Amino acid sequence: MLEGFVTSLPKTVSLDPLASTDVYMGTPDGAGGWHEGQHRACFTMWETDTLPEYFIRWLPKYDQIIVPCEHNRELFSRHHDNVSVVPLGVDHRFWRPIEVEQSDTFRFHAGGSLWFRKGLDIVVKAFTALGLPNSELHIKAAPHARDTPDRFPPNVVMHRNWMTIEAQREWFNKADCFIAVSRGEGFGLMPLQAIASGIPTILSDSTGQSQFAHLAFGVVPCGKSKAESVGLWDEPNQAVLEELMVEAYNNREANRIRAASQISATKTFSWANATKKLIASLPAGELLDNPTHIPATVIIPMQVRRKVNATIGKQHWLMTPGETYEVPEDVHRVLTESGAAV
Repeated sequence: MLEGFVTSLPKTVSLDPLASTDVYMGTPDGAGGWHEGQHRACFTMWETDTLPEYFIRWLPKYDQIIVPCEHNRELFSRHHDNVSVVPLGVDHRFWRPIEVEQSDTFRFHAGGSLWFRKGLDIVVKAFTALGLPNSELHIKAAPHARDTPDRFPPNVVMHRNWMTIEAQREWFNKADCFIAVSRGEGFGLMPLQAIASGIPTILSDSTGQSQFAHLAFGVVPCGKSKAESVGLWDEPNQAVLEELMVEAYNNREANRIRAASQISATKTFSWANATKKLIASLPAGELLDNPTHIPATVIIPMQVRRKVNATIGKQHWLMTPGETYEVPEDVHRVLTESGAAV
């Protein structure tokens, strides 16, 4: 994400750590600090209908929150009064149709670093239930992913090796149909890259992916289910997914032609456009003159259920039950995980 924005900056914009506008990209608690006088912006995202408590604690530290989809605007606006939407982008010079070796076998592709949130379990169930002849399901999973199952049917092929960006593009272009039925996305770059590559793409009408669902070959409606983290997320309809997979399988060439016609429409989501929107959402910057650095920290009131006499980080803490203490978030986390917090 950061590379996409940086490489698309216009010549009139420069980056400097002493700029009066600071944009941190990541979870709100990850910033290392700011300089006094800076406009503090956080470009972040979340995938369910409820923000985790640590997000909520950190949001007031920022003057502005920037998110990549309308779902996130609504979600973050419950906790902050200055939320902007800047969709992500695709490098169309790279993500495009390329010549690859053709096969008679119909290839469904899917992928992602998180098995359950990405809905890969639903894809495997749907593919297995259909039993389409002369077909394969190829899944790209991160080498470090821990929640990926160990066993699959013979015609489900796992790709867990590290790929160069060029190898990823080739892998995408070998697909006859790309499937992205995620339960929650801040945006969802993989299916948009697939659509930009002219691949018939099925996606779930979920959170960030709703931004470009109109460009997909097929859209899977969702219900709601309990998320692995907090709140609820989307639950794609497996029956509809199966219907769309059969349609993709039965009309291979016609769907390729149709998908190719959608490529130009994805250029709305270019990194150049994303960068222009990001710049437009921020106040104009200038260089600060020798400002003071302010470390990023959140102070949380807490009580303990038993006496505490401990050194946490660089501070020593003496606490007794019944008293309220103002502690940094890392201290709160350590005492909570140890069972000492009320």
